[in-house]
Amino acid sequence: MDIPPVSTPQHVDDSPELLLPDRARGKPAKQQRRKAKPIKKSMLLDDISDCLVYQFYTHRKLNPCQCCGSLIDRLRSVASNSSTSSGSGSSRTLVDTATSSETLSCKNSSVTCYPSISDVPLDRPAHSAPMKLKYREHANIFCLDDLKTTDTIKQLAADYGRISHMGILDRSYSFFMNEARTAALSFKVQNKVAIVEGEPLCDPDSFDGLLAEFEEYRKRFGWSIAFMGASGAFVDYARERSWTTLQFGRERVLNPMTNDVLLERSGKRMLVQNRQLLDPVKGGITLGLYVPSHEDDLGLQRELISIYDAWRLERNRSSSPQAFITVYDPFSLPDLMTYIYTRGPDGVANGFAALRKIGANQGYHIDPCIAAPDAPRGVSDLLVFAALALLNRAGVSYLSFGYEPLDTLEEITGMARPIEKVTRTLYHHTFQRLPIGGKKAYHDKFRPDQFQESSLYLIFPAAVPSPRQVVAMAHIANVSIRKLVFADDKASANPKAKKSRKPNKEVTDIPDKTSSLGDKMQRLNLSKLSIHSSQRSDGTGIVERAA
Repeated sequence: MDIPPVSTPQHVDDSPELLLPDRARGKPAKQQRRKAKPIKKSMLLDDISDCLVYQFYTHRKLNPCQCCGSLIDRLRSVASNSSTSSGSGSSRTLVDTATSSETLSCKNSSVTCYPSISDVPLDRPAHSAPMKLKYREHANIFCLDDLKTTDTIKQLAADYGRISHMGILDRSYSFFMNEARTAALSFKVQNKVAIVEGEPLCDPDSFDGLLAEFEEYRKRFGWSIAFMGASGAFVDYARERSWTTLQFGRERVLNPMTNDVLLERSGKRMLVQNRQLLDPVKGGITLGLYVPSHEDDLGLQRELISIYDAWRLERNRSSSPQAFITVYDPFSLPDLMTYIYTRGPDGVANGFAALRKIGANQGYHIDPCIAAPDAPRGVSDLLVFAALALLNRAGVSYLSFGYEPLDTLEEITGMARPIEKVTRTLYHHTFQRLPIGGKKAYHDKFRPDQFQESSLYLIFPAAVPSPRQVVAMAHIANVSIRKLVFADDKASANPKAKKSRKPNKEVTDIPDKTSSLGDKMQRLNLSKLSIHSSQRSDGTGIVERAA
């Protein structure tokens, strides 16, 4: 019987043919059909960074502010590779998978595809009041409203800024600049104490001259001086002059280039949550990028400010004490800032993260990073992850989380031993009643880089901090001494609550040997001093309280 001709397949197989019993040709028994390889799932890092970089180059100006040049130049250097690093469709995780490329750019670039609300009036709560005019009548004193010096302040902040200079976005802080306009410091007056945030914005060689000029200015009003959140070279400068230094906190830093959560080696639950939020069916969240130096969108700014104000109102309703809270004007120095924001399925913005350039560390500080009260759970975590992804694409290895107060003072210099013991005891007594443990737990889940963290200090040029300086520091840190005293009195009046309260596992190096009567007298004296100073306040600084 003749065998009918077999049609030649399109795929030519070089394997030897086998002769079956009925003389029909066949393939070797061991050879199996080739299965299509499963498409490897792209990393969320690539999905998000591709999306944000694409938006950045869709809305760019030709002549941006030079203060933001670092991030812009880094992103420009990788722009040509952004479309090929993860494949042309990697950003589809963030939007509808059926969306075309044109729609993708519009939907991801939420600045343009949603209606602007720039004409809608915004009723904002009053922020902290700026310094009184009589104190500003000096050639070297400026605030953020002084447009003639804004460029100089921006440049100094971009070159020498650290996380401790977060107050430059708070209009209640003022700037003192030297005659040469090459150095400045940011400060706020409370109880006749000029509290300088961090160290001066200048080269270490200019410390002496700037502080000497500032001292002449302070003497006119009888102000003393103290420094909060100093680090680096200025701590060495203070120790050389035998000033009192107290290590009260540390700066936690993320490394976008090596972070385990970003590279999906840790934090699996957070990764799953982020993907669900960005899924067009489950979460419907989209990400947006806003760089004010490259584009102006007043409508978007109003949306983000309304989120910030709603978050502040919600936070202030909390009865728990909160420390180290700064009241920002998020767009007071927009040329130093980069913003990442989220929108819900309805197109309404529901969270944002602000990245401020800190030139001293060649990196960025993320603060605020918040979600609207009605935003879905996990939006703030998603914003931190998106910030890491963007900086990873730009090659930036430093993203600061900001202050993390310690529950016990660590290194102390320039203070007599007996006074040091009392200081440690009072500090521990105060901060064990503040919820600072939650901030540490939040930072830890993002796996900070321990090799980049640094210590933060309180510095007092006098050998012993005066009670007025202590109270001023407490006000600036948003710590209410009176609330702590009343809380202690309430706890002592309820012996059952006192008995059931669990002891703190972390104890100070110096045991608390102060008697209950003496401890209460010390706290009452501080409370009276606080009340007395507030009654005679000169109005130069009003600290917003958390409650």
